[in-house]
Amino acid sequence: MKSIFQNKDSREIYFYLFFLFVLFFLIFNYSFQDGIPTCRHYMMNIYLYLGLALTIIGMLCYLMEYHNININMMTSFLSFLLTLIFIFIIHYVSPMKNSFINHICWFILLIGFSIMIYPVVSLPSIQPYINQTILIVIVIFLFMTWITYLKPAFFETTYSSMMTGLMIALVSIIIIEIVNLIYKSITGNFEYTMFNKGISYIVVIIFSLLVSYDTTRLKMKSRSCKETNIMNYPNYPKESLGLILDILNLFLRILSLQKN
Repeated sequence: MKSIFQNKDSREIYFYLFFLFVLFFLIFNYSFQDGIPTCRHYMMNIYLYLGLALTIIGMLCYLMEYHNININMMTSFLSFLLTLIFIFIIHYVSPMKNSFINHICWFILLIGFSIMIYPVVSLPSIQPYINQTILIVIVIFLFMTWITYLKPAFFETTYSSMMTGLMIALVSIIIIEIVNLIYKSITGNFEYTMFNKGISYIVVIIFSLLVSYDTTRLKMKSRSCKETNIMNYPNYPKESLGLILDILNLFLRILSLQKN
């Protein structure tokens, strides 16, 4: 199957625009009522925002590839800092009073994610594996979501302990990878080893579980959602971020396993 990033036919953009139009239409019809976010169809709205986010990221990466834009290390680093800043902003801006600003911050975040992902997906050696990786991520996401809805009581009762464990595991992996990167920089040996492969498999397992537990968190939040309460106000840009990050991390890790 030919990778979506290998075809520079400008007609590809019309497919992205079509999906964007459909998703915008559905979001305006189901996620808003009289111009303000509504709690109705809460989980469906989360998935609509998730679909919109991934479509925007895919389209931006495709446009950068189409125009042969070069992203250097400094640009990627600045994009990383930008995403951290806007993740902080989107968590603390009141959606009840600043829904428009909230969505703008969310869109800027998606631009930052696209800039960070693009140098990877644009590599000629990586591109043959992109479509297969997308299919694998879709299967994992659907399966982990399915078992969440199949066994809701289990995931709700284990939510606190598992989320704590997963966060500790994730921080530990980050520290291990930083130390490993420093070691590789000192030795000058950047070979992809079995150790790197093992770490990637662990990360895939962690983010697969996070798909289920982030879905559980959203389901619990949907039951307490109230348009009149600032603490439980429907903040779909913020709430969709967890699943967006889960999918992006799964995509990048599985892509690295495919290519070694």
